[in-house]
Amino acid sequence: MDLREEQLNEQEILRYLGCQTAQPPEELVRAVRKGRQEIVTTARPKVIWRLFPLEGTRPAGTSVTFQGGDIARHLAGCHAVILMAATLGPEIESLLLRAQVRDMSHALVLDACASTGVEAVCDRLEADLRAEWEEKGHYLTDRFSPGYGDLPITQQSELCALLDTQRRIGLTLSSSGIMIPRKSVTAILGIADTPRHRRSRGCQGCAMYEHCQMRKGGTPCGS
Repeated sequence: MDLREEQLNEQEILRYLGCQTAQPPEELVRAVRKGRQEIVTTARPKVIWRLFPLEGTRPAGTSVTFQGGDIARHLAGCHAVILMAATLGPEIESLLLRAQVRDMSHALVLDACASTGVEAVCDRLEADLRAEWEEKGHYLTDRFSPGYGDLPITQQSELCALLDTQRRIGLTLSSSGIMIPRKSVTAILGIADTPRHRRSRGCQGCAMYEHCQMRKGGTPCGS
């Protein structure tokens, strides 16, 4: 899967950077545009997904049960589930580390661009899957990741194991549960026979709600 510069929404990047003004400084805009170019040039996006019949909140044939009331409500009425993972690749990880040594301001811009980039990759995969399944008369929920609501972030490791992400797309977890490369995402999408209510991507469902500096600063990433 490729990543194009126009997929990295400039306003989204500025929100990640905490820029609240309608007319951001021209210097910052130039830095963002330079960062977008670097991320698009460097990224090697990879995605993987896998389909499972659903038994309650357990992908059938596995020992994994998704925990918490929020994911149970999200998957209510679904008969199957798609597990997905996406990463921008280790090249982005290296780029960010080099920037942190040389120029921290530029590193922050690159980080925001990369965060926007991996979400864009996920959005595209989700849209492709949604179109494919709607052609078959089925409907997808939006994606729900470990750490949303009360779905434990520790279940990240179970999703990675079911998808075999280390072998398939080079995505691993550190001993503390951090994804490597960091600009990676795992998520769950339910499949049902009737249209699904789309969950708000606002702050209330996020595991970082209490501690998020972006939300406290008035520029939530899900705006």
